Amino acid sequence: MSVEKVRVLIGRFTLDGHDRGIFTVMNALKKAGMEVIYVHFNNPLEIVNSAIQEGVDVIGLTSSMGEHLLECSVLMEELRKSELDIPVIVGGVIPTSDLPKLTEMGIKKVFGPGSKPEEAVSFISQISLKNRQTRKG
Repeated sequence: MSVEKVRVLIGRFTLDGHDRGIFTVMNALKKAGMEVIYVHFNNPLEIVNSAIQEGVDVIGLTSSMGEHLLECSVLMEELRKSELDIPVIVGGVIPTSDLPKLTEMGIKKVFGPGSKPEEAVSFISQISLKNRQTRKG
């Protein structure tokens, strides 16, 4: 029995130019055997459409320009409208005061400055496995 690779869509909202962290995480995901689909700069609807098209297990986004609350709110609403249950994680410069709001929206995890790429790999592995088991049974 073959095990399907975990598919992770990674993207940035609008014109967020901070990319060092996102490329570090993408490399760690690839080294862990995951398939990474990078969508670069997109609005929330484009991200949801890409997630549908690619059949991803997890959506990972970065935000370093302060747009995370609005963009994540719109993204989560688009996922609900599309009746998709894809876990969403966010990384970047996110004020700790915004964490409860993001959690309330449905964001599964936020990785801030200083987070290790291995933390994201571990979390994505766990949540994608849990989500696959839920869908099957």
